[in-house]
This record gives sequence, C-alpha cells and structure tokens, in this order.
Amino acid sequence: MHRGDDVGNEVLRRWESVLTALETDPMSLVNQLDWVAKYTVVNGMRERNGLSWTDSKLALMDLQYHDVRPAKSLFARLNLERLTSEDSVIEAISEPPADTRAYFRGKCLQKWGTSIAAANWDSLVFDLGTDPLRRVPMMEPLRGTAAHVDSLFEGCASPAALLERLGS
Repeated sequence: MHRGDDVGNEVLRRWESVLTALETDPMSLVNQLDWVAKYTVVNGMRERNGLSWTDSKLALMDLQYHDVRPAKSLFARLNLERLTSEDSVIEAISEPPADTRAYFRGKCLQKWGTSIAAANWDSLVFDLGTDPLRRVPMMEPLRGTAAHVDSLFEGCASPAALLERLGS
C-alpha cells in the first residue's frame, strides 16, 4: 500500500465519522470542527451573560475568535485537534505541495507574481503587458506537479517564455 492510500483511507474514515456525528450529535465534534468550537464558545458567553445573539459583545467575540495573532485569538486558546504540524503550515505559506496542480500555480506566483492577473483552482491568467491576457487552464488536479513541470520551468526566464513553451 502506498502512503497516498493510507492518507486517502484516513480521510474517508474521518469523513464518515464526522458525517455520523453530525447526524447524531454535532456538538460532540467540539474539538474537531471549527464552527462547532466557535458556536460553543460564543454561545457559552451568550448564556453566561444573558446576551441576545445580536449583542455587540458577541460580534466582537466573533472577530476575536479568528484573530490571526495567537496571543489575541480565542481559537488559539482552544484544544482543537490538529491534522498538521505548525512546521507544515509555515512551509505551506511559501512552498506549494509538489504533488498537485497547486505546484505549478504556486511556482508561477513565486517567479512571476507581478505578471499574474488572476489565479484560481483551475487556471492562471497572465498579463504580459500586451493585449490580450493569456489564460493557462489547469483542469486536471494531478497535472502540474513538480514531476510534470520542473523541467518546463528550466530555462524560462519570463512568463512569456513559459507561455511560449506551453504553446499558448
């Protein structure tokens, strides 16, 4: 069995477990699902203080829950299950995964971000300073991996050279 099979099986096992819990007792997922954890924290404050759902204190709490500064974030104080390490998260900020089309998109953004007019799940749109904009479709999730495109990037000093190699 490949590592990918193990990951796929674990994803399916977790998915089934979460769906079952959502049908029977959604609040049992308080340590697994963000929205359940958030609801529990905000509703606890609401009940303890006799607040209505429209109270501005709850609106502030809603913002504080997702504050990206760990010292200010309510989320960061909770004991939610993590599926990745902090190091993996930090690496993913600047390095795309090598085994999906996100690699191609991420490397293009690293190399030529100022020449990219738009990026989404399934395409990149380049602005080379001439009309028209140039769209590169990426419809296949498993194409655009490091194995597929690293050699494509070699010798491409500009997005125009990349587009020429791609034949678009």
